[in-house]
Amino acid sequence: MSAPEYPPITPNFAVLDVQESIAWFEKLGFESLGTANAPDGTIMHAELSRGQARVMLGPAMGAVGAPGLELYIKLEDGIDLYCDAVKTRGVTLAEELHDEFWGDRTFKVKHPDGYVIMFAQSVRDVTMDEIESHYTESEPATV
Repeated sequence: MSAPEYPPITPNFAVLDVQESIAWFEKLGFESLGTANAPDGTIMHAELSRGQARVMLGPAMGAVGAPGLELYIKLEDGIDLYCDAVKTRGVTLAEELHDEFWGDRTFKVKHPDGYVIMFAQSVRDVTMDEIESHYTESEPATV
């Protein structure tokens, strides 16, 4: 048996309740790839995937959440249907589905321990000039 292939970056979430987090990610359409248990039966490591996206979970040994860190998961298509399905499964959106100035359609969810995940799908091509003009137009005038 060969070792599993991982994407170049695989986030490893330190969570308060691994089993609860597995169930939460399953509401997002992730499938469990397996768990490793401690001798007392508690889950020490879990892996889940959705398409090419992969996450790992383990028990927090201290603080949880990640101030300033936001995961960005790119979808090939179907973001509207996916967003509807996520809401139907009981996941509260942290940010509603909308089009971004950089050409993606996005929505955000917040894990119970505070992690933020943005799901995105490209819906239009945007030039760097258009992106830069957004920042120029949104900057407050200096006095």
